[in-house]
Amino acid sequence: MKNTFIIMSVMCFSIFTKAQTLKLEKAESTMEILGTSSLHDWESNVEEFVVKAALADNQIRGIHFTAIVRSIKSGKSGMDNNTYKALEENKYPEIQFTTDQLTIQGKELLGKGELLIAGKSNEIPVRLTINNTSKLSVSGSIKIKMTDYGITPPTAVFGTIKTGDDITIQFDFTLIKS
Repeated sequence: MKNTFIIMSVMCFSIFTKAQTLKLEKAESTMEILGTSSLHDWESNVEEFVVKAALADNQIRGIHFTAIVRSIKSGKSGMDNNTYKALEENKYPEIQFTTDQLTIQGKELLGKGELLIAGKSNEIPVRLTINNTSKLSVSGSIKIKMTDYGITPPTAVFGTIKTGDDITIQFDFTLIKS
């Protein structure tokens, strides 16, 4: 009888602590890259990206984000081509972010992870806002310098228009249990 109780307790415990797989709800998720230039501010939408993770013990674990560089679109083909060239899209077709875990603290996800852009990786702090817990809707922004990733800010019109070094990556992701 005692052994049966122990076995049942272990089974119940494992059911409640098992990680749940999370995947991106693309229709409810957006991502933009914002920057400046000597002429005007600019923005590009990231059209193709995926997020995979697991939810367990008040943490989001095994997070892996991938964005397709060729899917970054500003609405201006010349600017898009400059972006692809600056990011060395032919050699590095993806932007990636990975982390072992982010901790849920109230309405925030906190931690750090590795951001890989154009073949160069840097550790970045992560502080995201949880907007909705029923589907795990999170939003945030990350500010980086292009030169921290070995990227020379693009120029246009024979160098007369210069892109600023600072960019902001803004996103709203909805993750669902799969």
